[in-house]
Amino acid sequence: MQKKEAMARIHAVQEILRRWDPMDLAPGKFAPKDEYDDYAYPIVSLVSQGCSVEQLFEYLRSLRIDMETMRDNIQNDKNIAREIITALHGKEV
Repeated sequence: MQKKEAMARIHAVQEILRRWDPMDLAPGKFAPKDEYDDYAYPIVSLVSQGCSVEQLFEYLRSLRIDMETMRDNIQNDKNIAREIITALHGKEV
């Protein structure tokens, strides 16, 4: 994968993670825009290695638990996992 393509994939995931916003921080409004950006790198790696929507969902849930968020939103986590995989594979899953 070319560096330019890899960075485009990371940026796409970063944008999706800003909408995910498990801590309700409103990145770019009430918190730094890059609040969740560091999570994009391992997510892109997981998807590149062929993880399923369910595996990515579990990873997102583990991140939410590590962040100690008070809000549990299983359906949103599943939707975000599906959206990330769709964005990186270029097809609906």
